[in-house]
Amino acid sequence: MPAFDRRALFGLTAAAAGSALLPAAAAARPLEQVLSTKRLRAGINPTLPPFGTFNERNQIDGFDADIAREIARQMGVELEIVQVGSPDRIPFLQADRIDIVLGAITRTVQRALVIDYTQPLHTQSVVVLTKSSGTAIPITKLADLNNRQARLVQVRGTIGIPWIQANAPQAQVTLLDNYPDTFRAMAQGRADAMVDVMESVVIPMRNFQVPWKILDEVIASTWVGIGVQKGNTTLRDVLNIVLFEMHRSGFVNTTWQKWFGEPMKTPIPFNPMF
Repeated sequence: MPAFDRRALFGLTAAAAGSALLPAAAAARPLEQVLSTKRLRAGINPTLPPFGTFNERNQIDGFDADIAREIARQMGVELEIVQVGSPDRIPFLQADRIDIVLGAITRTVQRALVIDYTQPLHTQSVVVLTKSSGTAIPITKLADLNNRQARLVQVRGTIGIPWIQANAPQAQVTLLDNYPDTFRAMAQGRADAMVDVMESVVIPMRNFQVPWKILDEVIASTWVGIGVQKGNTTLRDVLNIVLFEMHRSGFVNTTWQKWFGEPMKTPIPFNPMF
């Protein structure tokens, strides 16, 4: 995931804060207008695979697109996918250019001041990525990282660094400039593990033929909902019912498995009281 979303784990939401300085937001389309026009406009970021990506026909696809398509189907409307990026997704919502926004939009207090959230759609988890063999020492739990023999590799400025400083100060840490180099270091046996957001690493790590292993212990989890314009309660309330049914039927988990290749690390609790 981009640095913006990793920083969001600690409440650093520059885009959300900046959007509060924009001119007064355009009036949102309430539910009745979505239904009367039979069109739901969903903002999706195609640069966050597998949440959003371009398919072979150069159309936006991915986990978020499948979720949006199912929402539109259950509401009996047509889906219009609008391309957004991390910096402009909240301004697009405020300007009434989209009705809903997806794209791993982590739920934070700062964002909740300027947009409304549905109940959680999915989670994101900070985990340890290591290997099942070929490490300097066996790494089977978080405590194993706090060892002078443990060789960790991290991308500069990412969320794992302060956690390592606080919880694994004895480890050897190498800082590199990008993810491909960190995966390459582990594949070549120059490092044993890294700490990062699972959704950031689960896809690109597959480009390297390594016996990867993600520890079961989760360092931190964040909750991700669907964003709607502030005060658009009629649309939000229906989306909550739709999401409840999608969780109850298993659609969300099945779609997650389809795109990520493994179950959600921190499952959404099944709870009708949202």
